[in-house]
Amino acid sequence: MSFASRPTLDARAMALLGRLKAAIAARDRAATNRSVEALLDAQAPLGPQWRALSQLMKVSGELTLALRTIDAFVAATGGQPEALYAKVALLSDMGRARETETLLRTLPADVPDRAGHAYMLGNLAMVQGKPDAAREHFTTALDHRPGWGAAWLSLGTAVRLAGDPLGERLLADGAVAARQPPGDHARYLYAVGRYHADRAEPEAAFSAFAQGAAVLKAETPYAAAADAANAREATSGYPAGFIERMTARRARDTSRPIFVTGLPRSGTTLVEHILASHSAVQDGGELNLVQHLALAVGGVSGGAIDRYLARGGSVDALAGLYLRLLAERFGTDGRIVDKTIDVSRCLGLIASALPDAPLVWMRRDPLDCAWSCFRTFFIHGVAWSYGLADIARHFRLEDELLAFWKGRLGDRLLVIPYGELVMSPELWTRRLLEHCGLVDEAGAHQAHTTERAVATASALQVRRPINRDGLGVAGPYRSHLQPFIETYGSGGA
Repeated sequence: MSFASRPTLDARAMALLGRLKAAIAARDRAATNRSVEALLDAQAPLGPQWRALSQLMKVSGELTLALRTIDAFVAATGGQPEALYAKVALLSDMGRARETETLLRTLPADVPDRAGHAYMLGNLAMVQGKPDAAREHFTTALDHRPGWGAAWLSLGTAVRLAGDPLGERLLADGAVAARQPPGDHARYLYAVGRYHADRAEPEAAFSAFAQGAAVLKAETPYAAAADAANAREATSGYPAGFIERMTARRARDTSRPIFVTGLPRSGTTLVEHILASHSAVQDGGELNLVQHLALAVGGVSGGAIDRYLARGGSVDALAGLYLRLLAERFGTDGRIVDKTIDVSRCLGLIASALPDAPLVWMRRDPLDCAWSCFRTFFIHGVAWSYGLADIARHFRLEDELLAFWKGRLGDRLLVIPYGELVMSPELWTRRLLEHCGLVDEAGAHQAHTTERAVATASALQVRRPINRDGLGVAGPYRSHLQPFIETYGSGGA
């Protein structure tokens, strides 16, 4: 980050900026935070640089400072709408849907532009379980930006376009959508695939999904060797007894978080929603907080933990960091579900640093899960999902990780088969609650009635009673899925 000097900065502000640059260079989180706080307290005239500092604090998980610095940016602009929209984006990234909507509605409808404004309102409506409002806003966005893939994909997620006049409009937008940047064109193709899938037209659906995946794969190829190396590191240096040796050093209660992992589209959002419907659980989501522990340690392997301890670190400090960042987002009350993607690659670190945290792993029929991944546009990019053989290779790695962690963690890791969960929801909900140290209560058995923001591809699905619709979804596409079947069955070669 560049902090160019400005003529209006006094000697004190310049000195504080110097300390901040040194702290960032040294990757010293505490010193960085202190420097930012000092700049805020001094009301340093940083102007637009406050926005850059807010981004830095957000990426670091320091949300209190991220909000203070974005407010300093807003104040520096005299409250310009564009600056307030930057705060809207920050609040949205923090998962504060209602606050985001409240602030957004105070801004003119052309900030950042009419399509973008309506699109943001549509996404906020969708995560809050308001499909009719989402439809209205996404349609408005498309009125202002025809063929916009992002709006079409979100609209197709919020409402069923099959049998809806909007479906014909979707297909008619093909030519203009093809002129969009690759990412938006891919989104459009995934929306077309969803439309044909809802119409039970498997050939057309698969073709559209495959075209969208090909666009994304050209932009971000799957690095199979790197994925395999990452999986090996995740289990390296964890001999029998290692985690028990780490947990013997516990100095605080670490039971607040509940980790839910498994492949994408395996039912993790459903389990999160069941848990978050319990009165003792506040919320959850894909929090991405474990990455900060990995950065502090220097990796996720057992060897990295040993080296971190040799440098004077402690597992208690890691636990303190995670719990503090959790409180930054959710306050101090209630249990929290963390269903960050790829938690499977950090289980050794999590189990060592947070010994009281329950661990849950979702399993789904591999073919159904593979098809669901292939047809899903993942916002943050999941390169292995763009090719069926690549999906198989990644699945095999996750199978190996599960086998390893079952051996190391024993009963601490609860494995839930998705098919059994939807066939016997009462039984598995009770098992889940017991595993997490939660009393059995009615709310968790009626999760679809819970009003909360859900910011994943399953946002609207989890608002329906638990059902069996997700079973056997790959059946109509089996002939197209042979590359997955052959590679997965051959051991990923």
